[in-house]
Parts: sequence; C-alpha cells; structure tokens
Amino acid sequence: MTLGNAIRLMVCIGLVACFLVIVQSCQKPKTGLDRFTIDSLKRLTEIEAPPTQPSMEFKTFDGETMRLTNYKGQVILLNVWATWCAPCLKEMPSLSQLQTLRSGPEFQVVTISLDRTAEDAKLWLEDKNITNLTPWHDKSFGLNAAIKAPGLPMSILYDRTGREIARLPGDAQWDSAEALALIDYLVLN
Repeated sequence: MTLGNAIRLMVCIGLVACFLVIVQSCQKPKTGLDRFTIDSLKRLTEIEAPPTQPSMEFKTFDGETMRLTNYKGQVILLNVWATWCAPCLKEMPSLSQLQTLRSGPEFQVVTISLDRTAEDAKLWLEDKNITNLTPWHDKSFGLNAAIKAPGLPMSILYDRTGREIARLPGDAQWDSAEALALIDYLVLN
C-alpha cells in the first residue's frame, strides 16, 4: 500500500467515525426504563412534556371520594378503563394480581372507570371476584382529556410526587416478570 492510499484510508475511517458520533448524539438518550420495554410492556414510553396529574375528584358507587393526590408519597399505576372496552377487561386480572403482589405503603394500583355509572364497574369487578381494586369512577368523563389519552385502556405511572414517569396505551400483562421488575425499580428509585 502506498503512502497516498494509506492517507486516503485514514481520512475515510475518520469521516465514518465522525458520522457515527453525530448520528449517536442525535438519538434520544436511553433512560433507566428502556430495559423494561419488552414483551407486554413494549409500548411503555416516557413523554417529553407529560401533562400534570389531574386534580379531579373520583367516587365509588358508595360515594367515597378520592383524588390522585391522596396517594402522594407512593408510586402509583393509574389505569383508566371501562367495562365496554375488551382490552381493558383482558388486563384487569393482571392489574389485580399486581396489586396483590406489590401493593403497600410504597405502591398502589389505582383503577378509574369511564363507564356510564359507577355501579357498572363495581358489578363487573364483583362478578370477576376482583376485590382488591377499588372501583373509582370518573363521573365527569373528562379524565381522558386531562391525561391526554387517545383511548382505553391507558396506564400511567406516577412517582411519589405525582409526576408522570411513563405511560402505556393499550393492555399489558401487569403481573409479568418485566412489569414486576419495573415496579420494583420504580419503588426503589
């Protein structure tokens, strides 16, 4: 190889290296949650400017009231669902199992129904023998707009301060190994 060819080869390698550095710097940086976006959590995303946690009031069939701020200090998985939504019904048993496996002073699953009445959600949960999820209801039907959700089901993870961490549109297997690992990671960090 001549000296001229060696110089050309080094210049080409340098240009390729510069190109790769530029491409890598333009990519979205990886976060700690990326390792959990597999299998049923593959749609889990962080959004750059998440909406603030809604300050709305939710009720049960019995008239008990709650605001999401009641869970301040805990990591929560908010799940917005309805009994007329097939994917919502599919994931509800796994949300119940997640609540059984991980609920406590550090974490809670909070489900809010967008059914016509609070009784619809209560009766469906009772029929399926899901007793560990409180059937909260959004009587204003404004929750989807407040959280900027395009449809149901919508799951949003909030940190202890009420800041949105990530969201997952559609159903997921919330009692899967990757979901349990995600919740453990969020509770510990």
